[in-house]
Amino acid sequence: MSSLTEQIERTPVTFVIALAYLALALMSDPIDPSWDDLIVLGAAHRLLLHDEPWRLVTYAFLHGGFIHLLFNLYCLVIIGPMVEASLGKVKYAILYVVAAIGGCVAAMIWDAGLLVGGSGSLFGMFGSIVAVNMRGGRHLFDAFQFRGPRSVVALIAVNFAIGLFLPMVSNSGHFGGLVGGFVVTFLFLDRGRSGTLDGIGRSIQVGWIAVLASLSLYVMEPVGHSWFVKFRTGIAFATRQELEQDKGIAKEPKPIRDAVLAWHDRFHGR
Repeated sequence: MSSLTEQIERTPVTFVIALAYLALALMSDPIDPSWDDLIVLGAAHRLLLHDEPWRLVTYAFLHGGFIHLLFNLYCLVIIGPMVEASLGKVKYAILYVVAAIGGCVAAMIWDAGLLVGGSGSLFGMFGSIVAVNMRGGRHLFDAFQFRGPRSVVALIAVNFAIGLFLPMVSNSGHFGGLVGGFVVTFLFLDRGRSGTLDGIGRSIQVGWIAVLASLSLYVMEPVGHSWFVKFRTGIAFATRQELEQDKGIAKEPKPIRDAVLAWHDRFHGR
């Protein structure tokens, strides 16, 4: 028990994230939660992000079933303490949030469907490990002379390959989380040997913040997304009655159906 307590004291943020995974799973059916329950708890969907932007992050604490929860919880416990010990508590928490946002943005651009799961942030941890190793060498790619960093890259590749064969896996979300975790660590959380930034470095930081903010705003405005408008629901062109009777929309969870109608009304200035 004392060793567990010591571990929690060393990596409290990982413990809190794991506790959040479990608590939110128990607030619905932990074996097979309904989409309606997941939406109420904070799942992400393009139609819901405009009025509820916190879903860019909250989805990353929810899971679509027991196997999904167990796998991500296992990965968190294995990877999280190492990354938290390396970055520190505050930077680690920032990493988790930024990687979650990156994963959500990428998934919404590519898939535009309902999104849950902490795997985007977990891929962000992989990206962070790569960034820290690259920052620690004399040159950026010195780290890949060693087996450890190469193994991390291989593990990332294997996970992406697995995602190609599992339709419920959002590889776009994984990619967004990976990029978000790598970039935020490389540019902000780990300064490497020099510990300082020149004017170009600061400009790159500002540019990256602008890109992430712009893409976040973009996915929060689905009416502006031509693919979404024309092929997902026809929201801009159908009458309200046609939307209410559409069989495809009828299959969506009630919060999504309500959001479709709300966006239709907003688009037509009602």
